[in-house]
Amino acid sequence: MPQFVACKFRPDDQRSYTYVWDGEPLNVGDVVKVPDRSGDGWKRVHVASISNDAPPFECKPILGLAPEEDEPAPEPETAASALDGDDGLPF
Repeated sequence: MPQFVACKFRPDDQRSYTYVWDGEPLNVGDVVKVPDRSGDGWKRVHVASISNDAPPFECKPILGLAPEEDEPAPEPETAASALDGDDGLPF
């Protein structure tokens, strides 16, 4: 059963935006990911309230729980350079 979740971009914002969530139940205070304006990325928002009643408008989906803010981004993988001497060439 979908949850209709009012979210705020900052906890002290007056305005909230409603999204829909079909996963495991969320709780007020959870931090979740929602699509950004470009549609290519996501924004971190705070769950302000939850309802089982659908609003009279279409809602964008929640993408999932957001990672902790202090969690580091994954390190980019780098290819070995031919100048490192580890290229396997015999000379």
